[in-house]
Amino acid sequence: MRLAFARNSVRSSPCSRPALRDPDGPRACSPTWRAWRAAPRAGRRGARGFTLPELLAVVVLIGILAAAASPSFVNGMRDRRVNRTAMEISGIYRLARHQAMGRGSAVLVRWTASTREFEVRQARVEGLATGPMISRSCLNVVNWLDPTETELVTRFNVTGIELASVELRDPTEPDGVVHDTAEVCFTARGRTFVRYELGAAFVPLLGALRVNVTNTRTGLLRSVFVPPNGVARLGL
Repeated sequence: MRLAFARNSVRSSPCSRPALRDPDGPRACSPTWRAWRAAPRAGRRGARGFTLPELLAVVVLIGILAAAASPSFVNGMRDRRVNRTAMEISGIYRLARHQAMGRGSAVLVRWTASTREFEVRQARVEGLATGPMISRSCLNVVNWLDPTETELVTRFNVTGIELASVELRDPTEPDGVVHDTAEVCFTARGRTFVRYELGAAFVPLLGALRVNVTNTRTGLLRSVFVPPNGVARLGL
């Protein structure tokens, strides 16, 4: 016995998908598909790209954005140089303190505004004929520039750093006095002495001495603080 619906053959739906050669095309019954099929093949191929005016507009827009962002980029680079300078100055004072405590002899950091230079010198250790060694303190070195009494450890000059203004201020209120010359001396026991005139007597550091590093173009200020315990830190 044959079923009544067996004679009806399966017909393709008018909304079936197009042939496999274009699997991403719209369905056959879609008006968009009719318009797409009616368009010339060359026109369909050209519609997928960008026109020359559109590309020129993008190039011009990128140029405008780059020109607007370049001053900020340059100022940011200068600020980073100022930050790096302040960190190096802080590292110089830390190095001097660690050198004094580790070596067992006084170490001095001298700032000279005329040469814009930080100089680190350490006192020579004296050896007696009987064998023991004598470590000098900040108070019993007669002349820190005498190579028979002291020796150079390192120097750091800030002259070549672009737009970086460096000044040293003492701990007096309200904002400290700027000094052209300052010598900070660390002892083997971790004590900190200071003097602001060559040849003057060292006195214990009371309060936090401050070294300001300023970007003269953007006004960015970074301060290095040297407290009485000698552990220099960079201000936030």
